[in-house]
Parts: sequence; C-alpha cells; structure tokens
Amino acid sequence: MRTRAQVEVGITAAGGALQGSVLGYGLGMMNKSLEAQAATMPNKPPMAAQGSFSGPPKVLALNLAVFSAVQGGLTLAIKKYRGGVEDIQGSMMAMFGAGSALSLVGAATGSSTGAMGGEAPKDAAGVATDAVRTGALFALLNGAFMKVGQMFSGKDAAQDHYYAHANNMLATLGLEKYEKNFRKGLLTDDTLLLLNDSALQEVRIPPGPRLKILNYVDATRASMARQHAEALSLANSTQDAPIK
Repeated sequence: MRTRAQVEVGITAAGGALQGSVLGYGLGMMNKSLEAQAATMPNKPPMAAQGSFSGPPKVLALNLAVFSAVQGGLTLAIKKYRGGVEDIQGSMMAMFGAGSALSLVGAATGSSTGAMGGEAPKDAAGVATDAVRTGALFALLNGAFMKVGQMFSGKDAAQDHYYAHANNMLATLGLEKYEKNFRKGLLTDDTLLLLNDSALQEVRIPPGPRLKILNYVDATRASMARQHAEALSLANSTQDAPIK
C-alpha cells in the first residue's frame, strides 16, 4: 500500500510538472511577443519587473513545472498521510512547499526577485530565508482564498470527511443540493443507517427526496444484513466441516 501511494504521488507530481511546463512555455512565448511589440513603439514602455512568473519561455516553463509538480505531489502526499483528509491546513502546507520550491528554482535560474518584490538575495542564507518567506506568503494567500470560498459556499472543508458517504449517497441520487441540510442537522456518516422520515423532515428535506433517501438507506441495510448472514453461514460451515 505504501509503494502504491508513492507511485500515485509520483504520477501526480509528473503530471503537474508536464502541465506547468506547457503553461509556462506558453506564457513565456506570450511575454516574448509582447516585449517585441513594445520595442517597436515610439514611446517604449518600461520593462516589467522580472520574477518567477516572468522571463524567457524555457525559464518560465521550468519555474512553473517545479511549482506545479511540488504543489500537486505534496497535496496528494499530505492527503494520504492524513488518512484522506482534505482541508485548509493540508492545502496550505502543500502551497508552502510549492512556494519555497518556486523561490529556490527562481534563484537558481536568476529569475527570482525576492519574496516581497525586492532584490533577489545572493548568499545561501538569504536564498533559504527568501524561500521560507515565499512559501509562507503563498500558504497564507491560499488559506485566505479558501476561507473566502468557504464563506460563499457554506462548506467547511475540515469537516468534509465526516460526510463522505452521505455526500456520495446524495450524488448517486442526484440530490447534491441537500448537502447543506445534512450538515445543518449534523447527519454525519455514522448516522446514515439510523435515518428516518422525521429526521429528514427536521432538516427541511421535501417528501420526494426523503423517499429516495430512505429507499437508498433501506437497500443499504438489507444488503448489509445479507452480507452478514452469508458471512455467518460461511463461518458455521467451516466449523462444521470435518478435519482431515
């Protein structure tokens, strides 16, 4: 299982690197074209400041390949390590690593401008400090954006793993719009087999969707009871079998 998880993380990181390199090269070509057009203008505008998201196509492709690979790989690795939990903390940790990696590769290619837009550091200690600052800045911005998203969506990502089976059931039935109702009523995964009509009424789910949900729950109960009976039957037949 551990090897499988490592392979999945590696594949995700490689896919992120490929996507980042293609995007970076395309943006680099666009920057190059804009610079060429600007050079022909009578009043030549000032050159934009260099940074990790600017520069020649090959440099920008490398920067975004590293950033996307680290961000994607770390996101999956952290999720696996934490038992499938996806929340703001995990996302911020992955973004910290991606931002730090971007700063380091920017320093190596000479495209870094420093975490706060100042002059890029030259010595090893300055490069390391700037990497930490850049990672922290990316993590904080990512956390802030996710918080704002939660405010508008009404979802708390930190609680998603408590409703994984409930959300899957609602998606299967085409009733995703009632996820908020389940959350408001604290109808977590460990309450699914206890659901009844009054509990669903309490969280303001209409009669039609209630019937679908209860039918799904009844079918799940029946399936579990059948599997339990089959397991008991198999266990009894094994005990009764003569020992050769």
